[in-house]
Amino acid sequence: MVAGATGFVGRRVVRELLAAGHHVVALVRTPASAQDLAAAGVQLVTGDMLRPESFRSVVAEVDAVVNTAQYPVTGRFTNAKAQKVRFADHLLTDTLATACIAAGKRLVYTSGVFNYGDRGQEVITEATPFNPSPIGTGHAAEVTALRRLHRDGGLDVVVISPGFVVGPGGLFKTSFYDQVQKRRLRVIGPGANYWSCIQVDDLAAAFIVALHHAPAGAEYNVVDDEPLTLRALVDEITSAMGRKSVGNIPPWLMGLIIGRPLVESLIASFRVSNQRLRTELGWSPTFGTVAAALPSTLAALDAQDRLTGRSA
Repeated sequence: MVAGATGFVGRRVVRELLAAGHHVVALVRTPASAQDLAAAGVQLVTGDMLRPESFRSVVAEVDAVVNTAQYPVTGRFTNAKAQKVRFADHLLTDTLATACIAAGKRLVYTSGVFNYGDRGQEVITEATPFNPSPIGTGHAAEVTALRRLHRDGGLDVVVISPGFVVGPGGLFKTSFYDQVQKRRLRVIGPGANYWSCIQVDDLAAAFIVALHHAPAGAEYNVVDDEPLTLRALVDEITSAMGRKSVGNIPPWLMGLIIGRPLVESLIASFRVSNQRLRTELGWSPTFGTVAAALPSTLAALDAQDRLTGRSA
């Protein structure tokens, strides 16, 4: 079962599972949002992450559970909204973990590299202790709880911690591509902090190899081969889109626009290694850098714009 199957990452994971020959059960809020998945042969189960009774019993009927769900948030990201996200994630994850223990099933949990917090120039590995940025607080707490359930309760769990996901949708589209089109994109602060990114199809492939081959209790950071500064990331994107380099905006001012917890996380430095995933599971990214991922990503987004009638 894939929870969050209609999300940007979840859809890619579903497609990878289908390509690998699996029958896929998708937990969705509304079947109307997943008609493309149904047409591809996916079995839809209607459920809500805030209503455990709507999905708990399904766990016993599947071979494994992949949790890519994310509670939806719109508008300015406030502390109150962050708390709602953490509550929803905990309710879903704890319910799935308990059901997986009872049924003897594997759980693959989607965490994130914001768990590690601001590490400056330090190279982050899976052994780096958590000191989460504001938007990593919830995931850090869930991973800590899952470690305990693995150790004390026998939970077969694998944790996937992606970097910032690059691809034709998700936050890359709304936070970068769309903002360039609207001439609103700015670098937050000086932009000297490092980001580690991952192309969405490479991320989906990591989920599949981890599901099949990772040992119980394993944790993997999923990033490309080249961390880059926020300034360099923005310059790569604007250059690939044929636009001029953009200016900077003070963090305090951007915090008024998109929310301080989010800004505090985005100006943190996360320079992450993918060595464990490469060494233990033989995974390697098709797109080793953001620059390599941008041409196909931007072409797909431009095609989406043409279909919707929006001019570039």
